[in-house]
Amino acid sequence: MRQVYPSKRDGWIVILLWAGVAVMLLAAGNLWRAPAPLAFRLLISVLLICVAALVLWTLYGTRYTLTESTIIVQSGPFRWVIDLAAITEVFPTRDPLSSPACSLDRLQIRYGKSRLGMMISPQDNAGFLRDLMARAPGLKLNGDRVLRDKP
Repeated sequence: MRQVYPSKRDGWIVILLWAGVAVMLLAAGNLWRAPAPLAFRLLISVLLICVAALVLWTLYGTRYTLTESTIIVQSGPFRWVIDLAAITEVFPTRDPLSSPACSLDRLQIRYGKSRLGMMISPQDNAGFLRDLMARAPGLKLNGDRVLRDKP
């Protein structure tokens, strides 16, 4: 059974991204008053509108799906699959590095041989961790971290 967790969205991130979208759309509209060739105005306008759409798709299309054996991370058109058996550690972080997370209230997932892993921001961190441990034998809660039992 699949369980979908939408990304938490920090208000300041939403405002910042919407401000960027507004600037792009205003710029696309103002291009039509510029004394430039029609083809150039059309190309730049279409590019600005596409980038604005991508930003909104990423903002509102970020979610994390737990299946029986994987976490599917979806952020707009981007998609990653994490094998539950490869997860070694999950812990809270506020690391601002780029990731498919719309909030700084994040969970860092370390898996495989990756030192960094991936950061996500489910709206319900506790529920996500509870469901993750139920689906991934060997993952146990240790304080605010989830760790894999040592063999």
